[in-house]
Amino acid sequence: MDFNDIYYFYLTAENGGFTAAERTSGITKSLLSRRVAQLEEKVGVQLIQRNSRQFSLTEAGRQLYEGAINMVAEGQSAYDSVALLRSVPSGIVRVSCPTVLAQHHLSLLLPDFMRQYPKISVSLDATDRNVQVIEERIDIALRSKKSLDSEPGLVARPLAASKMILVASPSFIEQYGMPTHPSQLSRLPTLSDELERIDGEHKWELFSPEGSSCIVKHHPRLFCLNRWIQLESALQGIGLGLVPSPLATISIEKGDLIQVLPEWTTKAQIIHAVFSKRKGMNPATRVFLDYLILHLPEILKAPPFR
Repeated sequence: MDFNDIYYFYLTAENGGFTAAERTSGITKSLLSRRVAQLEEKVGVQLIQRNSRQFSLTEAGRQLYEGAINMVAEGQSAYDSVALLRSVPSGIVRVSCPTVLAQHHLSLLLPDFMRQYPKISVSLDATDRNVQVIEERIDIALRSKKSLDSEPGLVARPLAASKMILVASPSFIEQYGMPTHPSQLSRLPTLSDELERIDGEHKWELFSPEGSSCIVKHHPRLFCLNRWIQLESALQGIGLGLVPSPLATISIEKGDLIQVLPEWTTKAQIIHAVFSKRKGMNPATRVFLDYLILHLPEILKAPPFR
């Protein structure tokens, strides 16, 4: 099969005739007509109704045209992607990122990235709300969740993972005592992300070293999407918090926080890069994503500076 024949047929069908296709493409009408006739002979069916008054496709022609539209679109996309590789990455990359991740991790990556790519500008929206990637024209949204529900038109690329740990201040432990089992957490004031609400209740799911799970119903005193505020509240003895391990490392080492039930852990929080699949990724966005894939996991291992 010569795919050029399908392309010539597509040009003819798209423009509504050989003459119009010649004007649009610059390919002679005689060549288009001859190649379409060859295609009809190969497939063994008439594709175009030919008469002097009007141009029309047969049923077989309409079916082939629909398929040819996709073929040409994919071919153009592939060509554009290769052409983009030859260009120097430039332009604006619009990024959305949770506040804590932006302040304490992404902020460490951006300077070196921007030195490497001086023609790229980054527009960073540090927010804890769930942004609408397509509607708000975000190139890459970073999201940290146990799992990421599929959203129409979006692709989610896992970048890194971190465990959540239970922490409390020494004064809090002195006041309420040290829990020895997750079931005892329900009697303690806690700090919560509002998204943790399940069936109208706040619940944590914790796992033992053997893999058994325990669902803990708890009663938050503070509701906040920002993990750093939760950590500061835990330091002040307001409640027991469930926070990312790297965020609490220094405070635990200094003795300002105590890890509670260290043998019980959560499922890992997965940081995803979410982006639209409706258009080809431009070079600036591509190199930014590649940079995150390479460097973000290492940055997350290091505790944030306090």
